[in-house]
Amino acid sequence: MSTTILCVGTSLHPLEGKYSSKSFEAAVALELASGIQPYAGRKYDPTDRLVMIGEGKRAADTAEKLLLPCVPVVSPLLNEIPVVPFTDTEKLYSVETWLHKAAAQRKHHDPRQPESREAVIARADELIRGTEGQACIFVTYPLFLSELLDRLRIHNYVIQRTGVIRIQPLERFFISRKEEHCGGCQHNCFLSSPGCGIGRDKAIRAGVPFSKGT
Repeated sequence: MSTTILCVGTSLHPLEGKYSSKSFEAAVALELASGIQPYAGRKYDPTDRLVMIGEGKRAADTAEKLLLPCVPVVSPLLNEIPVVPFTDTEKLYSVETWLHKAAAQRKHHDPRQPESREAVIARADELIRGTEGQACIFVTYPLFLSELLDRLRIHNYVIQRTGVIRIQPLERFFISRKEEHCGGCQHNCFLSSPGCGIGRDKAIRAGVPFSKGT
């Protein structure tokens, strides 16, 4: 079975510029509560797939705009990682600084952040175990998606994506189980033509293009 993961679209009120702690907190809440920007591209058929989306307007709006009519299951397992200002200050910091500092606090169990990194990992693992063997479409948020992809690799899944480097709004990820190791790497397997899931995963990590038919 294979799973497609869709990253939510860009909010009508995206985070941008610099913020104090209070204005950052308000901007995060507004971004999460808003729908996504207009979309007029391809719609995807969810027939015979379990469609699961995170809570919040952006996930619901993304599913409505990108998927043919369906009734998705709304699950907190696919929610965005909550981000709280790392300190109370009137000083202005960039969005990147607020996010990076919050991530560091999560990693070090700082109680200021509502969800520790270990809790995020446990949430991702619960989602992976609970949907194993099913064909699914997930709609989730970028911070959680990044952690989910790491956990999928650890759980022996191969990931193919439509973008490169940083996760983009509306980007698609295709997830499938790794095949039995073919052993080709012992004979100088070419990453441009890998013979098994391990080779394909390595090619993806190295950014080497290859034929999906291999």
